[in-house]
Amino acid sequence: MTRIVATIPGRIRIRDGGLRQPDRQDRLQQAVTALPGVLSCRGNPVAGSVVVHYDAARVAPERMETLVEQAVDAELAQPRDKAAIARRLRTNRIAKYGMLGSLAASLALAAAGNKRWHAATGVAFVACLGVHLATHRRQLLR
Repeated sequence: MTRIVATIPGRIRIRDGGLRQPDRQDRLQQAVTALPGVLSCRGNPVAGSVVVHYDAARVAPERMETLVEQAVDAELAQPRDKAAIARRLRTNRIAKYGMLGSLAASLALAAAGNKRWHAATGVAFVACLGVHLATHRRQLLR
């Protein structure tokens, strides 16, 4: 699958969501820099992109595209830590149920006039919200 989004002789831009992970991007930059004819390789983890500058007189653009695409495929084919992802999703699901339950309890206690327990369930809601926001911290300020 092609991830090359722009190419001119001497320059290739690659973009993929998997390159938003800094460790993957660093490994890809090392692999691409080792290719023959590559002058520089600069990444942007926020955008999930890498720009490769190479000597077009030394390596044909079609050949360089093929080499870069193979390096990207090799890096992005490495499996992610599925257990950690499953754990994060499970924790987030529990936090969302906690928010829903504590919000319902807080509203019911407020209607009943029980201020102490209303405040306690409000604190529980804020704690669950903190877990939810921590889980999605990377997507908050894109």
